[in-house]
Amino acid sequence: MATRPGQDQTNASKLANREGRGFLRVFFILFTLFTLNVLLGKANIQFGWNLPFLLGDVPEFLLLLTAALFLMLAALKREKGQSGD
Repeated sequence: MATRPGQDQTNASKLANREGRGFLRVFFILFTLFTLNVLLGKANIQFGWNLPFLLGDVPEFLLLLTAALFLMLAALKREKGQSGD
């Protein structure tokens, strides 16, 4: 009986995929915060609002850098799980 490619995964590869999903969730949360900050900053300029909680340039960059780091970690974990190492 033939098996599909996803059926012969070991427990280690399933765990790596699960960890990759965790990193991906953190990425989506961080990237959503970054996007909201950019959109609120644009609305702050466009509508003349005075929002005190917007991030400055350096914290905004660090937020995006951290989001990119978690995206890369998620991709590496998933790749490790698929290669079977």
